Amino acid sequence: MEFVVNESGCRQLSTDMLSNMREIATLISEIDSQNGTLKAALGDDYDAIARSVRYMTSELSNAHSELNVIINDMNEYMSRVHQARVSLN
Repeated sequence: MEFVVNESGCRQLSTDMLSNMREIATLISEIDSQNGTLKAALGDDYDAIARSVRYMTSELSNAHSELNVIINDMNEYMSRVHQARVSLN
């Protein structure tokens, strides 16, 4: 099986990955914005959930930084080669 990757495909992939990252960030933000409601509803369990939300936010930030590096590297490579063929056996 052979895949052809070109500059426009890489741009679309980059757009899709960043869009997915924004959707995840929105979900985490929605959870975080419900702090008062969650604290009232969950009582003692709230602290564990709040820690999880902080952890997810930190991990998302790290993932976003790494994704930007990957996208920049991919775009730089594609700007030089214009097209790549990948064969999977």
